[in-house]
This record gives sequence, structure tokens and C-alpha cells, in this order.
Amino acid sequence: MKNAKILTEGGMLLAIYSVLLLVALYVPLLGIVLLFFLPIPFILFTVRYRVKPSLLFILIAFLLSGLLGSVFGILHTVVFGITGILLGELINRGRSGIELFLGSCLSYLFSIVLLYVTAIVVMQIDVIEMIRETSRESFAIAESIMRATGGEVNTAAIAQLEESIDTMQYMIPSMFVLIAMFLAFVTVVAMKPVLVRLQVKLNPFPPFREITFPKSILWYYLLILLLSFVGLEKGTFGYTAFLNLFFVLQLLMVIQGLSLIYYFCHQKRVSKVVPIVLTILTPFLLYIIRILGIIDLGFQLRNRISEKK
Repeated sequence: MKNAKILTEGGMLLAIYSVLLLVALYVPLLGIVLLFFLPIPFILFTVRYRVKPSLLFILIAFLLSGLLGSVFGILHTVVFGITGILLGELINRGRSGIELFLGSCLSYLFSIVLLYVTAIVVMQIDVIEMIRETSRESFAIAESIMRATGGEVNTAAIAQLEESIDTMQYMIPSMFVLIAMFLAFVTVVAMKPVLVRLQVKLNPFPPFREITFPKSILWYYLLILLLSFVGLEKGTFGYTAFLNLFFVLQLLMVIQGLSLIYYFCHQKRVSKVVPIVLTILTPFLLYIIRILGIIDLGFQLRNRISEKK
């Protein structure tokens, strides 16, 4: 009886996954939205039947995705299937919302690195080199169009963009982390209302305003700032490690700063529109928000705000 139930529910969830995958692959706008719902069938199956049966579930999903979407279908199943099984097991263990987010981050990061290595080793495709070549060709076309129409070519700006493209190859780890964080955030946001409606018990996610990092992060950041005064040779391991650590730590400071803004607005009963607008304007206020994050970590601004409430 139990095996029959597993087969029935597994078949139903596989059918749902197949429909979601087809839409994600072949329907442009709606597909982008449904992309982040792909882990849900794997989450539901793992929540009900744990990890071992889920391995067979994802194996069948691989076969179906190969038939429905060829290589791209299999790639989607690798990325979202592994994450779904991990999230399902974390939910079974009663992990907190932050742990679900971090777990999905690690899962996405593992899948992205796996696909990247596979593309280089098996398919002999260097993704970063392809992006660099495509970008250079785009710049060359844009430059030729501007010359043909009599427009002024900003050679300094073009040279700066080309230098940024060359630096990209050293920023691969940070790019992967950023993509994994984005995918994890959207997945967690997308799955929560669906799982709650299906009566899957989830531990509450803390509000964004309550997110704060350990104070030790600030010391790592200051250490990296000191290292920036040391001349590191471009292309070395030290140079690559410095660039990526600097990027990630700066990102954490920005998140800390934004969290402080949300906390301040909540404590002072400021309209929710204000922090949302400031979040949208983050690219233009990056330096100020990062400074706020550093001050918050160093001087515990939240405690002072609470005291003055």
C-alpha cells in the first residue's frame, strides 16, 4: 500500500514538474517566473518520503527532462532538483528560515560549479572566454556604428569597459556566489506561500530588518582593506583571492546597511515606501549604505536606536 502511494504521488509530482519545465523552457516571460517553482515538486516529495526515495525521483526526472528539453532540461533538473531535495530534508529537520536560505545557496553554488566544470572539461566550452569575445564584438560593432554616423567615440570609456571584461575572469567565484544567493532568495520567497498553502510546516523566516552579521566580518573587511595597499601581481592566486573576498565582504556590508535602514524605519514608524525606494536606489547610494553597515557592525547602532525609541 505504501509503495503504491509513493508511486501515485511521485507520478503526480513528476507530471507537475514536467509541465513546469516545459513552460520554463519554451514560454519566454512566464517561463522565467515558473523557473523558481521547479524545486517545489522535489521539496514536497522529500518532505513526505525523505531522501532515499527522492534519489529515484530525481533520476526519473533526469530521464523525463532529457526527453522533454534535451540538454537544457537536464541542466535545469540538476540545478533545481538537487536544491529541492536539500530544502525538503532541511524542512523535515525543522531548520530555521536562514538555514533554508543558506542551504539553498550552497546547493545552487555546488550545481553552478559542477555545470561550469562540466562545460570546460567535457564539452570543451570556456563560458567566460565566450562572454569576453561576445562583449568585445559588441563594443567593436557599437564603435563602428558611432564612427559611421559621425558620433564621437569615447575611447577612454571603451578602454575601461575592456579592462572590466579582462578582470571578469578573476571574479568567477564571486559571480557564482552572487548568482547562487539570488537564486536562493527568489526560490525561498516563491516556495513559502505554496508550501504553507499545502500545509507543509515551515519555521518562520526572520524579517530582513533583523538580519545582522557577526562582528568578526568587520575585522575581515578591515584586513582586506589593508591588503588593498599591498601591490598584488595580476593573475596570481593572491590577486584572485583578494578580488573575490573584497567583493563578497563589500556585498555583506551593503546588506548590513540596508538591514539597518529597514530596522530604523520600523522602529521610528517611517512609511515602508522609504526603505523600498532606498533599496531601489542602492546602486547610486552604494558608498553611503556600505558605510552604514560598517558603523552598525562596529558600534551596534541598533541598540542605540532601540534605546532612543
